[in-house]
Amino acid sequence: MYNLLAIDDDLTFLKHLASMLKYQHYHTHISNNPASAMNLLREGNFHCVLLDVQMPGVSGRSLLEQIKKERPYVPVIMISGHSTLAIAVKAIKQGAFDFLEKGADLDRLLITLKNAVTQFNWQQERDLLLKELYEQYRMVGQSPAMQKVFNQIDFVAPTDSKVLITGETGTGKELVARAIQLKSKRSTKPFVRINCSAIPETLIESTFFGHKKGSFTGAIKDQPGKFEQADGGTIFLDEIGELPLYAQAKLLNVLQDGEIEKIGSQETLKVDVRVIAATNKDLKKMIADNRFREDLFHRLNVFHIHLPSLRERPEDIPVLADYYLQMYAQEYNKKVVGISESGVHILLQFNWPGNVRMLRNVINRAVMFARNSVISAEDISMALEVDRAELVSTDKYLTLNEFLNIQERYYLRRMLHLYQGNRQKMTDVLGIDRATLWRKLKKYELV
Repeated sequence: MYNLLAIDDDLTFLKHLASMLKYQHYHTHISNNPASAMNLLREGNFHCVLLDVQMPGVSGRSLLEQIKKERPYVPVIMISGHSTLAIAVKAIKQGAFDFLEKGADLDRLLITLKNAVTQFNWQQERDLLLKELYEQYRMVGQSPAMQKVFNQIDFVAPTDSKVLITGETGTGKELVARAIQLKSKRSTKPFVRINCSAIPETLIESTFFGHKKGSFTGAIKDQPGKFEQADGGTIFLDEIGELPLYAQAKLLNVLQDGEIEKIGSQETLKVDVRVIAATNKDLKKMIADNRFREDLFHRLNVFHIHLPSLRERPEDIPVLADYYLQMYAQEYNKKVVGISESGVHILLQFNWPGNVRMLRNVINRAVMFARNSVISAEDISMALEVDRAELVSTDKYLTLNEFLNIQERYYLRRMLHLYQGNRQKMTDVLGIDRATLWRKLKKYELV
């Protein structure tokens, strides 16, 4: 049953309309007083409004303007007994969903109502989806540096301007790109991400622009490129600084002309794509070293957003930690409600080479490690040690023995915490004797 609001000075017409629609699964609220009708609209949940064009003392078009201001997503169908094309056109321009004459046949009225309700439901579903996406890609921060970033996002999002996002690894460059897209007029259109550092050089052109079947070895079918997939939406060029020079020239042509050509095709395709790029590189230095095209830089850097490192905004660390704690406590169904003061102190003293991404991983592990409702300094220390081990393990100068020592130290520390220092239980679980356990604990300064 759908709720309708019908507004007309003719009460007889309203009662007839409500009676007629009752058997078509519509519950119609009627009002012959515009002021009372607006109160009903504010208090109720209506799928559609039927509104008379001309009423004594008030114009239906002025009431339409008020309805669209207060309830912009509720479709309004204008009804008139003395309609003209000019009146209908003006009403549609003001935001009316459709225009009907009084006395129009029931089938036409029902079709118009069905279309209006379908649009209302679609908008409600879209808003719910966007709300979920906003939460998924939510950015957290109270520092002046992050408030500046949020203001920049709000300013540039409604435009179609190209955006260049810079910042260290882990600062949240993709989150900014997502936020811009979700706040833009392209929010319901595709968001296509390309990691420029992850594409083999031989496949860059095909990945960007697509190819025709048989155009090269392995091209067994027609394949659309990322720009074609993003048509009407947003393309996010992550790690743009990793793009080879020849590919930079190809990209520049697309940005200039808005046209692409698939490999193996002579046909030119027009694409409507908003471009957002991101990098952790110093592109100006790369230009000086002839590793990045200056003309491409200026094409991409129409609007610049720089993301501060976590070291530059330490006041956000407790806020971010609490946000991730709540998220992972819910995910793991654990009754963890906070971090101890000493635990927060450790977080504030750490340098955070991996920025927000690293902090998120650390809180994730700390929630998993936690045995009590409050995360201890020990939990934080262990979680940090794992993450630091992972950072170190990617160092090309790390030997296998050094890597194994890092992992062994973490494991022994975890066992000490898990069994509350009971070495007999630890020797049983680890399968070693007490003397060996003592030597290892001493080696890693755990005693």
